[in-house]
Amino acid sequence: MTIRSVRTRAGRARRCAAAALGGVLAAGALAACSSDPTRKSSGDTGVLNMYLYQKPKTFSPLAPNNGPDQLVMSFVFDSLYGVDGSYELKPHLAAAAPEVSDDAKTITFKLKPGLKWSDGEPLTSKDVVFTFNALADPDTGSAKVGDFAAVTGAKELENGDADTLKGVTAPDETTVKITTTRPAAGLPGLIGATPILPEHVLGDVPEDELGDHGFFNKPTVGSGAFKFVDYKTDQYVELEANPNFREKVSVKKVFLKPVTSDVATAQLRTGEMDLTQVSPTDLPTVKQMDDVKVVSAKSPGFTRIAVNQSQERFKDPRVRRAMLMAIDRKGLIEKVLGGQGTVVNSSFYGDIASAAAEDYPHDPARAKSLLAEAGWDGSEPVTLSWIPGQRDRDTAVTVVQSQLKAVGVDVKLKQVQADELLKSYEDKSYDLALFGGGDYATEPSNVAGITACDLSYPAGGNVAHFCHPELDELMEKADAVADPEERKRLFQRAAKVENEQVPYLWLYNPDTIWAHRSRLSGFEPSGLPTNEVGFWDFANWKLS
Repeated sequence: MTIRSVRTRAGRARRCAAAALGGVLAAGALAACSSDPTRKSSGDTGVLNMYLYQKPKTFSPLAPNNGPDQLVMSFVFDSLYGVDGSYELKPHLAAAAPEVSDDAKTITFKLKPGLKWSDGEPLTSKDVVFTFNALADPDTGSAKVGDFAAVTGAKELENGDADTLKGVTAPDETTVKITTTRPAAGLPGLIGATPILPEHVLGDVPEDELGDHGFFNKPTVGSGAFKFVDYKTDQYVELEANPNFREKVSVKKVFLKPVTSDVATAQLRTGEMDLTQVSPTDLPTVKQMDDVKVVSAKSPGFTRIAVNQSQERFKDPRVRRAMLMAIDRKGLIEKVLGGQGTVVNSSFYGDIASAAAEDYPHDPARAKSLLAEAGWDGSEPVTLSWIPGQRDRDTAVTVVQSQLKAVGVDVKLKQVQADELLKSYEDKSYDLALFGGGDYATEPSNVAGITACDLSYPAGGNVAHFCHPELDELMEKADAVADPEERKRLFQRAAKVENEQVPYLWLYNPDTIWAHRSRLSGFEPSGLPTNEVGFWDFANWKLS
């Protein structure tokens, strides 16, 4: 599938759809063979073999977000900012925090001096300007056009009335200045983790050919800690250390291996795998392995159920509240995650989510009462769709089916594949869908991507087709305020409304659990399995 095949100018509104798919996990299979270099290299003090939970599709920041793609890109491309353990912005290519004017309509980024691409060419503010223009231009096939909607000139570029973003300029080699048509204090959090592309390699490619350019199958030049070497389909992505990275990296080579979690766990035991994510159900086994360490992190990533609110029967919030209270979410965490997770009651995260007052405890009697008040027709079955293959989700759907049935919701289970699930979002043919998602911790305004009335899928990531104008208004007000405390107060009000409306059934946020051979040191787990926010500090990784 090419980028352009899923993105045309006709769909020029924000493209946040991938956020809904960001956490969809499906493991590929490795056809191991005797010539497999990852096996030959196991135990090599300079070579790291790492689990990749799904086969990658493309290595392009223009494409819709896809977890395995993003994980590989986090090795190959650098960004202005990553995040720290609290999901606050942390300078990468940037020299410091972004400078935001008092009216939040001018944002200035300063780059570190002396940055280089992997081929030795200088990395400058022109590369950032080139990247942001490519991402904001629908003619490139970009799925990120909506992220730049507030930037001056975005509308003209989108309509074809301009060739570039008027509001993005490079006053000198280390400065990027952005002006916006409205206050947009959240813009650095929205675009700061975007992989920056090499203007000297791609700058002459016609914009309507950029999205499908071969560079994104084999990115020959990057700015990340590692250089792309090769992708052997279904087997491994091979990377080697980038000598021009902004920090010295001691790991010489990395193989990212798309295997099933069972294979990854088995190879961790034998030493063929150095670093892997672990299912909670495998944790007891992994903990008993010799020379293996387990580390975990609380995660803003989530598992939830979308409720198709284009259907009349799901529009009453009492129905959604009832379904949430019918499900024993604490029990789910204990049963399917071994206690390795957190119940949440909002799409927001941290202090902002704390304003979500109702915690919807397991209460079947109250659920029945709410359904009765809403006039629920229990004779009409409801289909719950999900992509099979992950142990926690496979178990969770059966528990949810049983518990909803107990309050009068007749649930039929339906296994689907990713393309089928996305199509059902678009044609509004599904009833309920269990899915996973990523990060709304770094920038709370990102929540609008899955709740705003005008971002119903496929124009955005609002796969539930939820719409509540008061929530939209609060989100817009919050994003237009520069003062951090005032922004926080407005987002907390928004979180309260979202909590009351229950646009999604929030099941749990699973902890991210990693295990690694003890010969690897300096690894800190990211709460996000895909590292889409640039958390990892590769310079600290050491092999012995």
